[in-house]
Amino acid sequence: MRYIIFILKLQFILGLVFYAGCSGSSSGPILPFASAPCTRFGPARVDVIPITSLVPAPDSDRNSTINAYVCLIDAFDSQIKSPAVFRFELFELLQRSTNPKGKRLVLWPDIDLSDPGANNGHWQDFLRAYLFSLPLQQRPDSAILQVTCLCPSGKRLTADFLLRTKP
Repeated sequence: MRYIIFILKLQFILGLVFYAGCSGSSSGPILPFASAPCTRFGPARVDVIPITSLVPAPDSDRNSTINAYVCLIDAFDSQIKSPAVFRFELFELLQRSTNPKGKRLVLWPDIDLSDPGANNGHWQDFLRAYLFSLPLQQRPDSAILQVTCLCPSGKRLTADFLLRTKP
């Protein structure tokens, strides 16, 4: 009986020594979301709010601005605020076509909202959406505004909006 107890104690001690080990590569606890924290709480889709419009400049017929209202929507259809990079493109509208996006007219520089100050500067709290003022040199009759949202999780979300500039 003493022999069995001795063997069990020896196995327990050897198990602690060999399985506990000292690994120098461990930098902390391993969590299931350690590679991308809170990715399930991030945006699931992007949407352009219908109050998006073209505002003509008062002094010129050619210069104008597109006020684009964009909201990020999570998996539960709630509008959220999130760090992201936004890309805006304006395409010519092709009437009576299976693919209505024609030639690209304008590509604006990417807008990086990873910085909290920049993010808050574009945020419209009463709408739960972002406002982007995009300068436009030449006004088309109608066009398609495409917004692409590059999320920190690696997702690429896009939305198209038909922008009618003249009645």
